[in-house]
Amino acid sequence: MRHRIRKAKLGRTTEHRTRMLNNLVCSLIKHRRITTTLAKAKAARVVADKMVTLGKKGQADGAGLQYRRLIAARLQQNPRTFFPKKNGVSGREQRAYWRENEDVVRILFEDIAPGFEDRNGGYTRVIKLGRRQGDAAEMAILEWVTDADSAATDEAPAATDEPKAEAAAAEAKQVEETAEATDESPEEASAEEPAAEEETEEAEAAEDEAADEEAAEEEPKAEDEDKKSE
Repeated sequence: MRHRIRKAKLGRTTEHRTRMLNNLVCSLIKHRRITTTLAKAKAARVVADKMVTLGKKGQADGAGLQYRRLIAARLQQNPRTFFPKKNGVSGREQRAYWRENEDVVRILFEDIAPGFEDRNGGYTRVIKLGRRQGDAAEMAILEWVTDADSAATDEAPAATDEPKAEAAAAEAKQVEETAEATDESPEEASAEEPAAEEETEEAEAAEDEAADEEAAEEEPKAEDEDKKSE
């Protein structure tokens, strides 16, 4: 029974599995990102995190050579010192190119490990891509986690709040402009409305009284005219 055995065999022998994971981690160190199956990515990230831990320990004074040798032994990457002249390219140029682009131990120690000084674990991430055509295997991307990603996630909530703040400021400005244009507050406007209604009612009552008076004056005149005509 496989109780308390956490590693995935991946359908391979021990030697085959070890070399395959070493190649995946070396490709991750050189290219910063690899695409593989989900099971291989999860198995390779364990090895990659351990290599970064060794690289961080090797940053101390006097401990670099020891940890460089440990990483080279685990990844089965033997150092190269002799490069014969090939196709008109000198050995010195070949060695400089190999050291810059192919020396995984140097890249890990000088380029990758120093960027994780403030991070305790979780140096890689796995991004699922879906299933592959043909055998329907689950594919995934294995890549290094960078500080720029965490900074972007921290700034994202603030960026979402900016439109709300701008809208609130624009609304307050519009209210101020309308108040200045009318030169009165909403309370004053509401207080003046009943007064205006009372004035209109008084004017209508005065007009009715004047009309009644005119009608009363015209009635005697009409009676006198009738008597004269008789």
